[in-house]
Amino acid sequence: MAVHPKITVFGLVLGGAVGAGLVLFLLGRLTAGATLGTVVAGAATGLGLLVLAGWAVVTRLPGSRVLAGVLHADSQPSWDGYVSATARPELIGRSGVSVTELRPSGVVDIDGERVDVTTDGEWLPTGSPVTVVKAEAMRVVVKRAPQLPA
Repeated sequence: MAVHPKITVFGLVLGGAVGAGLVLFLLGRLTAGATLGTVVAGAATGLGLLVLAGWAVVTRLPGSRVLAGVLHADSQPSWDGYVSATARPELIGRSGVSVTELRPSGVVDIDGERVDVTTDGEWLPTGSPVTVVKAEAMRVVVKRAPQLPA
């Protein structure tokens, strides 16, 4: 299992903070005689420090050299040539047979080609005749056909 060292440091710091809070909670007997004003002031101070630390992380983390790599700032837009899947409009209207159960997704054999498909929620058993009704990017939608394809 791969562990990112900077994320591990964050995890250790947060774990230590939770542990310290637990210890302070268990030491509550020492502050049992405190007045309501002291408790509210302490809670407000803690909340203020938490908000300040959150603001510092949100504003400083993206540009930090020390924490570089914790956030993924890059993107792979389609206009740069990164396409996860091309549309398959040539499949629309073609028939096939389900190779696996479609519950609602599975695999269909269309003219010897295995295609990952989905239904509109209908469960179909293995060997069911299907027809492609929609094909957009990676999503190919099928429906039950009245008979096996010729």
